[in-house]
Amino acid sequence: MRKALFRVALAVAAGFPATAFAVHSDWTTADEARMRLLLDAPDGGRIAGGIEIEIEPGWHTYWRNPGDNGVPPVFDFSASQNVADVEVLYPAPERYEDESGVSLIYQNDVVFPLVVTPAEAGKPVTVSAEVTFGVCSDVCIPTRATSVVTLPAEPPHDPLAKAQLKRFEPRVPKPAEPGRFEVASVTPEGDTLLIDVRMPESGYTDLFADPPEGWYIGQPRFVSRADGISHYRLPLAGKPKDADVRGQTFQFVAVAGGEAIEQKIEIQ
Repeated sequence: MRKALFRVALAVAAGFPATAFAVHSDWTTADEARMRLLLDAPDGGRIAGGIEIEIEPGWHTYWRNPGDNGVPPVFDFSASQNVADVEVLYPAPERYEDESGVSLIYQNDVVFPLVVTPAEAGKPVTVSAEVTFGVCSDVCIPTRATSVVTLPAEPPHDPLAKAQLKRFEPRVPKPAEPGRFEVASVTPEGDTLLIDVRMPESGYTDLFADPPEGWYIGQPRFVSRADGISHYRLPLAGKPKDADVRGQTFQFVAVAGGEAIEQKIEIQ
């Protein structure tokens, strides 16, 4: 695991002053990982936060759709106090392929950003997160960790929490940008979807699909690129028997370099 000095270096590198208002919990140990909670000072009635998971070298955990293998994270905030709602955001994952198929993963560490809505503004907020997640290497282990942190009405100075939250913000997909970065078309062709993505030129591009609930299919495969459009093919083997893809909604995440977008598409 990384040392505390590395954390301080991150905070300094991020340029946060010593007066950054935020809090973080202690680390909680899980199998081949550890977890903690980060909370920022309130802004406009809501609180930005994050669940940080550090993973042992050689191991990984999973996106909300783990792919062909793996366990998606499950978040339980029911023990929180003065919390009306918690929204979990997912940074774009990376593709991992082995003999068992394609998985969508996070390695080393990940922060799942949170949007916390207090029940009563101006009062202390306690966020309690119980997270069930999988960690995999040569074997896969389902594990669980619980972290609790209280954000007082007047938060203390915590540049570390600020730095970690800021570091993962760019990895959360943004809305599509029509004409520049978007899923331009999705066309059924037999038991396949043909997907055209308009995206910026980059040395690293990818496309991930989150299908309708109950659809156990693979991930898009890159076919070709021309005139600023990347073409992908998504086989639908594994869809529910007799299900019609038309009228179904798929959620796509496209990545180009350090940018990512997320877009829901109803198949016509």
